[in-house]
Amino acid sequence: MDDSSLTKEKIIQLIRNYDASLTFVKPKTSSSRVWSSFSYVFISNRKKDFVCCDKCKDVLHHKSDSGTSNMIKHIKSCQTTSKDIPNASLTVKEYLRPKTPQPISRIFKEKITDATVEFVAVDNRAFELVSGDGFINLAQTIFNVGQDLSKTPDVNVLDLIPNPRTVSVSFCGIAVFYLNDELKLHVFILGCFPYDRDNQTASQIRQFVDSKLLEFNLTLDNSKFIVCDNENKMKSAFKDSCTRIGCSIHYINKQLEHCFTTEIIDKVPVKCEIVQQMFVHVRKIVSHTRRTHKQTKLSRKLQSYCDTRFNGAFLTMDVFLLVFDELPGVLERALMNDYESIDKDLLSCICLFLKPFEEVIEQFSSDTKPTIYKVLPFKQYLLNHCKIHPDDHDGIQQVKTFLGISLTSKIQTSSKCFVQLGTSKKRIQDVWIIHDIHYITTFLHPSFKNFDKCSDFRAKAIDLTKNELMKRQPSSSIICSTNNKSPARIVELDPQTSSSKTLLSQCFDTPKNDLKLPTTPYDELEEYIALNVRLSENDDILLFWLNHKMKFPTLFNIVQDFYAIPASNTTIERVFSSSKNTITDKRTRLGTEKINKLLFLQKNLNLLKQIAKQLVNEAAVTATKRKMVLQPSCTSSYDNQEELITTTSTKKLKLNEEDDIIFCEDDEENEVECF
Repeated sequence: MDDSSLTKEKIIQLIRNYDASLTFVKPKTSSSRVWSSFSYVFISNRKKDFVCCDKCKDVLHHKSDSGTSNMIKHIKSCQTTSKDIPNASLTVKEYLRPKTPQPISRIFKEKITDATVEFVAVDNRAFELVSGDGFINLAQTIFNVGQDLSKTPDVNVLDLIPNPRTVSVSFCGIAVFYLNDELKLHVFILGCFPYDRDNQTASQIRQFVDSKLLEFNLTLDNSKFIVCDNENKMKSAFKDSCTRIGCSIHYINKQLEHCFTTEIIDKVPVKCEIVQQMFVHVRKIVSHTRRTHKQTKLSRKLQSYCDTRFNGAFLTMDVFLLVFDELPGVLERALMNDYESIDKDLLSCICLFLKPFEEVIEQFSSDTKPTIYKVLPFKQYLLNHCKIHPDDHDGIQQVKTFLGISLTSKIQTSSKCFVQLGTSKKRIQDVWIIHDIHYITTFLHPSFKNFDKCSDFRAKAIDLTKNELMKRQPSSSIICSTNNKSPARIVELDPQTSSSKTLLSQCFDTPKNDLKLPTTPYDELEEYIALNVRLSENDDILLFWLNHKMKFPTLFNIVQDFYAIPASNTTIERVFSSSKNTITDKRTRLGTEKINKLLFLQKNLNLLKQIAKQLVNEAAVTATKRKMVLQPSCTSSYDNQEELITTTSTKKLKLNEEDDIIFCEDDEENEVECF
C-alpha cells in the first residue's frame, strides 16, 4: 500500500477487520513512559508514521522528530486508561500556565526592527532574508545562548560568531635564488606548501622549512641567506644556522601603514592626525561608492584600501585624486560632508610625496635582476626625501616628522619638551635595519662605491669588504696575476642619460674627471677602488663583473654569492596572489597538495623546459664531437682530413626544426634514451 494514500481511517478499518498484514510493535528502547501504552503500526512488515493506543485502539499520527506530546494528551483524555496512569492529572505548571502568551513589549520590537533595517542596509542584503528558516533558527539559538549567558559579565558578541572562512589553511612559500658561474640569475619556486604543524611558533616554522628543503636535498647553514618578513616569530625561526635578511619592502610598507592608520606605536603617539582624518573620509567614500555600484559612472575604478597591499594608502588616494572632481555627481547628500572635509591640495601633496616610495617598492620587487645593492642608496634617498621644507603643508610635515626626521632636532627652546620628544624614533632610520651585506653589495657597484650620497658609510663598507676578502683568501694580501691585469676602462656618461633624472640615477655618485689610474695594481681591492668606471642605470652590473672576472677573481666570487640575495620576498607574495587566481568560484574544491603542484608548474615550467633543452643541446654537441673523434683518418693530408670530417658531420647531423636540437642519426635512439 502506498504511504501517500494511507490515512488514519484506513488503518482503523484494518484494525476492525483484523487484517493479517497489520501488526503492532513496541519500541525497543524508549525514554518516555508513554510508550508503555502505545505501539508502532506495521503494515506488511513496514513501519508507518502512525501509533496505536493499546487500550482504546485509537490511531495517532507520529514521526520520530514530532515528539510525544499528542500521545500524552491522548492518555489524559482516554477514559479507559486515565485512572491507571498516575501522572494523568495536571501539573502545577500546566494548571498555572496562561492560556494566551504574554505580549512582547513594543519597545523591544522596535529595537529589533531598527537593527534588522540597519543589517540589510549596511550589508546590502534583501529584507526577505530575515524570514528564512535558517535565519530564524540562528536568531533563536542566539536568543537561547543569551539567556544562558545573561549573568556572565562583559560578553562580546564577536566571541560567539564563527570565522566566516569554512577552512583555514596556512601556506608557506619557498623560493631559491642562485647565480651561476656566468652570473645568470635563476629563480626557482620550490612550492607553496600547506602548513600542517600544530602551531606557528618559531621552532615549528623552522622545522617545517627544513623538512621541505630536505625534500630537494637542500639544507641551511651559515653560508645561506634567508629573506623573509619582519615578524618576531620569523626573526626567531631563522636566527641560527643561516643569515636572515629582513624584507625591505615590508619595512617601508609597515611604516606607511602606521602613518595613515595607527594612533599609538610602542606607547608613543604617531601624531599624524591631519592625514589620518583625511584618509578616514577617503576610505568611507570609496567603500560606499564601490558597495552601491556607482563607480560605473566614474572614469576610473576606485581602489579599496588593503593593509597587505604594498603602499596601499597611496594606491587608494592616487585613484581617488584622479576622480575627485567627478565624485559630487555620484555621492549622496550624507557623504557630501565627508567629501567637503577633504583638502584636495593636501591630498595632491600626499600623493606626490608617496610617489617615490611606490617607485622604490617597484625597484625592490624585481626578481629578474639583482636588487640587494639598491637597498642602502634608496634608504638614504627616502631619508633625504623626508626632510621638512618651510612651505610644506602641516599634514606633510607631520608625515615627514614621523617617517624620517627626529623631533629632537626641531625643539631647542624647552628642555622639558626636548627630553620628552627625544624618545621618538626616526621610523625609516631606526626600524629599517641595514645588514653588512647591504654595505658590501653597494660598495661592489661601480656607481655607488664612493658613497657620495652617504659618505659616512664608505669606510665601514670598505672594512666589511676587506674582512670578506680575508675570509676567502689564505693570505692577508690579495694578489692578482700580472698576466690578467687589464687597464682601467673609463666610461663617459651620455648627456641624455645624465639628464634623465630617474630615481636610481639620482643616487649615483657624482662623476669625477680627475680620477687617477690604479696606484696598487697588485692589490685587488685597491685596484677596484681606483677603477674609473661609470655605469648608467640601464647597464648590467652582472655583465660588468663577468667582464672583470679575471681581473678581480675574489670580488667576483663575493658578487656571485651576495648579488643573488633579493631585497624583498616579493616573489613569494606573488605566489600567494597566484593562488587566489587558481582558486576561483568554479574551482573551490581543489586540495592543498594539488594547489601546490599547480603553482609549481605555473611558476617553473618554462624554466624547467629551458634547463632540459640546454642539457639536451649540450649532450648532442658532446655526442657529435665524440663521433668526429672516432672517424678514421683516410689520408695524411690535413686538408683531406678536414674535408672528410666536414662531410661526415654533415651526413650524420640532423636538425630538429621544432626544438632546434641537433641529433646524430646513427645513434639518435640511444642518445635520446639517456635523457
